Order: sequence, then structure tokens, then C-alpha cells
Amino acid sequence: MKILEGQVAIVTGGAQGIGYAIAEELALAGASVAIFDLSLNPAQSAASALVAHGIAARGYAVDVSNSKLVDETFAQVVADFGHLDIVVNNAGVSFVGPHIKDVTDEVWNTSVGVMQSGVFYCMRAASRYFLPQRSGSVVNISSIRGLTSSPGRIAYSATKAAVIMMTRVAAGEWAPYGVRANAIAPGVQRTPMWDKDVKLGVIDEEYIVSVTPAGRLGDPSEVGKLAVYLCSDAAAYINGTCITIDGGLTTVPIEGSITRPDSGPGSIS
Repeated sequence: MKILEGQVAIVTGGAQGIGYAIAEELALAGASVAIFDLSLNPAQSAASALVAHGIAARGYAVDVSNSKLVDETFAQVVADFGHLDIVVNNAGVSFVGPHIKDVTDEVWNTSVGVMQSGVFYCMRAASRYFLPQRSGSVVNISSIRGLTSSPGRIAYSATKAAVIMMTRVAAGEWAPYGVRANAIAPGVQRTPMWDKDVKLGVIDEEYIVSVTPAGRLGDPSEVGKLAVYLCSDAAAYINGTCITIDGGLTTVPIEGSITRPDSGPGSIS
């Protein structure tokens, strides 16, 4: 029997990159998966790819910064699959480069809307199913930028730090009901978002690989496997923690900035 067999998971931002890798690892572990993405076609394409693993999967168009839409889609997932056991909050945007003086209201509000408010809306929606059934696991995807600063990433870093604290608050509230909340803080990962920023010239990949003790970028599947573990019974006593998965990058003081000076805005995903 697979370790997540019979469980139903939601993965936000699950159509590509780390989100898809997490969804795929959950599927390989036996979970049925609901893919949330801003656009329906990518969500459905990702879900179709997961069906090849012999599990049930569906795609849903969801703007996680819209609380009403989040609540409605959670209800639809439960109607479609019958229950809900796992929520992975992964949806994110990346604006790399602008320093504080140049950050626009749009960049700030979009970042907070997706990566802080969106995480809260999904946590709140999840709790309304998990607490009455006295079971469930939430995994919030933070970042090493929620732990260490980086010039040009004020909005991103602020929201990723908030995710860690929201995770801790939830763990304290939910543990008496048998519900867990944990966070993962990935370091640099080989994702479409990363490759786009490298192509734009706003990230110095050669430098960041050279200062990472592991000597390479992370593989999103490694984040996925960690998420599976945190959602499994093997992690039943792990609650309210944030696990860094960064090849040792944050252990060395030189890691500093991964962006090029005055590089300008990066990608949105």
C-alpha cells in the first residue's frame, strides 16, 4: 500500500515547477490530486499527466488571492473527490530586481495577495474541513528568502517570512484536533521561473551554484518528496516546523544576493 493511498490533496500553483513536482510526488505516493492554477488549461494539462500514474486528478482555475473563489473551489474539490486530506500552498509570483524605492504598489499588492493572503485563504478553507474531521495536513511553501534577506526582493521575502509564522500559529491552534501545519523553505531550484529570470539576466546562476555547498541547483522532485513525508503518518509528530532544503546555501555567510546589481524586474509566474 502506498503511504498516501486513499487521500485527496490540493496543490496550488501546481501546473508547473515546484508545484507540479509536488503534485506528481503526491500522486506517486497514492494521493488523488486537485491542481489549482490561475489558468484552467495548464491546470487540466497537469492533471491529465498525473492520471498516467493511475490516480484521480482534476484541474481547477483559481486565483488564490480571491477568498470567495478559494472557498467555492475547495467546496467543489470535496464534492468531486468526496473528502480532503492534504493542502499544499505553493502558488507564487516572483518580482526580482527592483529595490525598495522602485517597488510599485502593484508589485507589493500582487505579492501579498498571492503569497500571503492566498496562503491564509487556503489555510482557512482547509481548516473548515480538517478540524471537524480531526485530521489533515497543510504544507506551506516558503523560501530561504523568508529566512535570509536578499536585495531586490522586499515583497517576496516579506511574504515568505509571513508564511512561516502563519504555519506556526496554525500548528498551535490545530494540533489538539489532530491537524498539522508545516512549511518547506526551498533554496534555488531548477524551475521554469528560475530559468526565465536567468534568461532575463536578473539572476547570476553561475555565482549561486559556486557558493552553494552542494555545488548544484535543487531538483523540484526533492521538494515533492519532502512534502510527501510531511503529509505522511511517518511525520505525525512534526508540527509547526519549517524545513530548509537548499543544499546548505543558508549555512554559508557568502550566499548574499543571487540577483545582478540594478537588474530590473524579473518574471511573474
